[in-house]
Amino acid sequence: MEQIPYYSSQEITEVMLQMVNTHLDDEDLRENAALFIMYKMKEGFLFSELTQLHYHLEESEKSHGMFHVSAAVEFLILALDMLDDLQDQDDMDKPWSTFPFSTSMNLSTGFFTLSMLVLKQAPYGDDLKSAALHHLYHQVLRAVKGQHQDLKHVYDTEDDFLRMIKYKSGSLMTCSTLIGATLRETTKDQLAIIQEYSESLGVTAQLANDIHGLLRMDTKNDLLQKQWTLPIMLLSKENDEQAQWIQDYYAGNIDQAFMMEKEESLFQWIHQSPVLLYVRVLKRVYQRSAIYKMNELHVSQEWKDCMREYIEQV
Repeated sequence: MEQIPYYSSQEITEVMLQMVNTHLDDEDLRENAALFIMYKMKEGFLFSELTQLHYHLEESEKSHGMFHVSAAVEFLILALDMLDDLQDQDDMDKPWSTFPFSTSMNLSTGFFTLSMLVLKQAPYGDDLKSAALHHLYHQVLRAVKGQHQDLKHVYDTEDDFLRMIKYKSGSLMTCSTLIGATLRETTKDQLAIIQEYSESLGVTAQLANDIHGLLRMDTKNDLLQKQWTLPIMLLSKENDEQAQWIQDYYAGNIDQAFMMEKEESLFQWIHQSPVLLYVRVLKRVYQRSAIYKMNELHVSQEWKDCMREYIEQV
């Protein structure tokens, strides 16, 4: 296997737009849906790439059905991304955050429904599609549980945070990989291995996002937006003056203007804090764990090299 025969983001987008035009019977709705899909395409369709990679576990022959399956996965991820942003209200640059809340919620429901409809229309056996849909239902419900726990913002231990992340982010990675592998008729033992390393990969990706969100030097910074992430929680437990600022800020005792005024001192402290190094090491631990578990699959070394490259890029 020299190269996985992916369908490109453009090809997947064309299928998504075709499905929108076929199944959404309202011109305004179709136009808004197309706008959101095009925005998501520019961000990248990384989840369906995982789906395609796991469909091609044993051979590189391109499957026409992956058109539909990839579109289904990206409809699902788009729907959940929209819900996440609308619930958090922390990224007002996304097009769905600039539309009326009711409109974006309605389209999120439409995209979620389309994900299931398109998967059911994929040209694979009914038993295989039923099994793939079972994984979709199960993993999305786990992700919903994780999102609910995240929205409550009650975590004050590292173990609680990591457990929530495994539900919220690990489940979506697992959904993407298991759908592809299931349609390839992969054995239960292999599916169990895939699920385990996919969860670790999801934690890796979330920790990478949390590090980026903490260090970005703009108004979307997680700390300024009062996002409760693992590195911020760990920083708040330090014994320095800046840690007290974080505690007071989240408690509402000081405002964002104060944090902006102290920005230079605060970010210098963050960069020098052992917390930042610790979370980077923790991310690497989960990354290496995913690679180690992935190597247990009974597949070609060429495929493992492709998957290792994907994991290392997270």
